[in-house]
Amino acid sequence: MLQSPMVAPAQKIYPNTLTNANYLDSVNMKRYKKWIDTSRIHIELNRITGIASFYSRSFDGTLTANGETFSNQKLTAACNLFKLNTIVRVTNLRTGSYVVVRINDRMHPKMLQKGRIIDLSQVASKKLIINSKGVIKVAIEAIGYSKTTPKT
Repeated sequence: MLQSPMVAPAQKIYPNTLTNANYLDSVNMKRYKKWIDTSRIHIELNRITGIASFYSRSFDGTLTANGETFSNQKLTAACNLFKLNTIVRVTNLRTGSYVVVRINDRMHPKMLQKGRIIDLSQVASKKLIINSKGVIKVAIEAIGYSKTTPKT
């Protein structure tokens, strides 16, 4: 009997930590409603599927939306659809690998027209094995809220 290869998760996370609290940013959802490409972005309570990309190295040292200095070596991300400081699990839908990051920045709203829902830091994108094109199809699930970034 052939066994399928096991995909090792990038980090440990326990399924019972998912919550019913609403971490979606309703103000931004209304503001960007006309730009959301509903053929590529699917929004449910605390779960969004769409396309992930990653930050360029040139953003190191710039300020994020919540006032922190951005570093590509931290498990952080930019997203317009979740509230700032939301901890989310980003799952690569092709491989099943995932990474836990904190939302601490916002993307340009026009990224929603391209189906992009999250920009990951370099270290987070490496855990998901983003291909050379720099984009992958992902699911994002809210886990909680924290002002501290998850550790690798």
